[in-house]
Amino acid sequence: MTASPITARPIPSTEIDPFALESLKDPFAADGAVRELGSVVYVDKHDYYAVTRFTEIRKGLRDWRTFSSTDRPFYEDSEFRPRIVLFEEPPAHTRTKSAIMDVLGPKNLQWMGEYFAKEAAALLDRLLDGDVVEVDGYADLAVSYVLKVFPDVIGMPEEGREALLKFGSAGLNAFGPPSELRARKLAAGAEAVEWVERNIDRESLSEGGLGRQLYAMADEGRISEQEARDLVKTVFAAGFDTSTSGMASMLRAFGDHPREWDKLRRRPELVPNAWEEAVRFYPPNRFGGRWTPNGATVDGHHIPAGAKILMMWLGAARDPREFDRADEFVIDRNLRNGHLSFGFGLHTCAGNLVARLEATTLLRSMVERIERVESAGEPRTATNYQAFGHEYVPLRLHGASR
Repeated sequence: MTASPITARPIPSTEIDPFALESLKDPFAADGAVRELGSVVYVDKHDYYAVTRFTEIRKGLRDWRTFSSTDRPFYEDSEFRPRIVLFEEPPAHTRTKSAIMDVLGPKNLQWMGEYFAKEAAALLDRLLDGDVVEVDGYADLAVSYVLKVFPDVIGMPEEGREALLKFGSAGLNAFGPPSELRARKLAAGAEAVEWVERNIDRESLSEGGLGRQLYAMADEGRISEQEARDLVKTVFAAGFDTSTSGMASMLRAFGDHPREWDKLRRRPELVPNAWEEAVRFYPPNRFGGRWTPNGATVDGHHIPAGAKILMMWLGAARDPREFDRADEFVIDRNLRNGHLSFGFGLHTCAGNLVARLEATTLLRSMVERIERVESAGEPRTATNYQAFGHEYVPLRLHGASR
C-alpha cells in the first residue's frame, strides 16, 4: 500500500446491495459477483468501498496504519460489540490484546483442550445411541457442545445460557444498514443483554475461569477494571459465534461430501487442515470494517482519504486467483497462504485459538466414533449481515465399531 499514484485505475461501481435480503440468502453469489468486478469496488447504495480479492485484502489487513480499525461503515456504539480491541490500535491495542493472549496462552489451552475432549466424547456418546442416528449438526452438535464448554471455561453460570444464542445473533447484525431484519435481530438480542451484563461481573464468574483471570490482571494494574469487564464480553463474543457457525458449516460440508469424511477417517492427521479448509470453504465471518484516514492505493486503484471500507473475507475465500477449484471442499488442500476467515494481521480474531481447539477436538472425537457422515435433508442457512452460518444441518451418522 503506497501513496496515490499520479494516474490511478478507475474503480468500478456496483448497484449490487450486499445487504439486500436476496444477497444475504446467497452471500457467496452476491460477494462473488462484486469480487469479479474488480479488486476494489465502490458500493453505490451505501457509499463505501469494498476490497474484494484475497491478495489485496491480505495486504490491506497487514497495513493497519493505512487501513485503520478506528472506524468503519455503519458504525454506531453497540452493547453487542465492545469497542475494546476491535477498534483499538497500538499502543492501546497492544496492551489489551496482550491480556487476552495471555489468558489464551499455552497453560490454559492445555486444560481447555482436555476439558473439551471430555465433553465432546460425552456428547457423542449420548447422541450415538444406535448404529445409525439422525441429528441436527447445528443444534445437537455445534450449539450443544459450544454452549456447554465455552461459557464453562469463562466461568459463567449455567442457568439461562440459552440467552447467549440471541445475544450472539444480534452481534452478527450490529454493523449494517437499517432494515427490518436488523431491527428484529437487535430486538431479540436486547432480551439477552441483561443476562450477559450480569454474568460478566466479577462476582458472577467462577474462580479459575478465564473471566476471573482477566479481572486478576486488573488487580495487578495491567488493565483497568472496566477493560477487564469489556474483555470478558469480547472473549465471549469472539469465541462463541465463530465457533458455532464454523462447526455447523464444517459438519454440513462433510455431510455434502461423504468421500472427504472417508478420507479423514483414513488419514486422521488431516483433522487440523480439514477444519481450516472448512472455514475457508464456509467462512463464519463475512467481512471486516476499516477506513482510510489518508487514502490508499490498492492494485492501482486510489481510495480517497476518509473513505469507509469493507474487507470482503467471504468472497475472497472463493477467489479463483488464490485457490484452485475454489468452490470445492478438499480437506487436504494446500492452504499455502492460509485463509482470511479469522481476519489477518493486527486484528486477527482473538478467539481463533479457542475456536480451532474446540472444533478440532470435536472433530477428532467424531473421527474415532463415526464411520460415515451423510446429509439427511436440506440444510437451512441463517440470515445475518456479518456472518455466514446455518440454523439447521440434518445429518445421518453411522457409528463406528469400537
